[in-house]
Amino acid sequence: MQPGEISLAHRGVLFLDEMPEFRRELLEAMRQPLEDGCIAVNRASGSVTYPSRVLLVCAANPCVCGYYGDPKVPCRCSSSERRRYAKRLSGPILDRVDLHVAVPRLTPEELLSEEEGSRENSQTIRERILHARERQRARWHPFGYSCNAEVPERLLRKTMRLGTKEKTFLREAARKHVLTGRGMTRLLRVVRTIGDLQGEEELSLSMFAEALGYRKDGNPWMNA
Repeated sequence: MQPGEISLAHRGVLFLDEMPEFRRELLEAMRQPLEDGCIAVNRASGSVTYPSRVLLVCAANPCVCGYYGDPKVPCRCSSSERRRYAKRLSGPILDRVDLHVAVPRLTPEELLSEEEGSRENSQTIRERILHARERQRARWHPFGYSCNAEVPERLLRKTMRLGTKEKTFLREAARKHVLTGRGMTRLLRVVRTIGDLQGEEELSLSMFAEALGYRKDGNPWMNA
């Protein structure tokens, strides 16, 4: 028995390009390993458990032709074609993706732009991420964890100390956007991480709003 791609990417990045083109049963088989951080393989010759704690990154077109939602080029797909394309990815597998970010097509001016001075460079971003990771390690080390993604839901909620305003916001968000229990927990992890990236231990409503935007506004199939 040999480890598969999700185990070979343990503690690294697993990138699935054109995610809807993967076989449905293959994607569904990833649900439990992504949740548990390990995968059990059972065969007639025996059983083995492989680690599978990965940073999953997925890319997908908004539709078959690739122009759904484009401000310049009209989509050539019918509504039924868009629905069939969207159904290639189930709700449970999308629920395990913390950030849903829509990336619009760059204009020719943006592609040819050389004005890099106003942009944040990779080194600056890297330093901020390293600081955030150190904050997480210091916070969770006494409990045996190293980052926000690994912390059990109960411990996460206990340490966030949500106030009345935050609870009200989450309750309304769950009702309006039909968040599942898993979706709510992942939203809280993103909020905690946003705070760490900003160097803030106290969480603000703006952080909750930003985290919610990553779940509802970035999904290209919300209105497919």
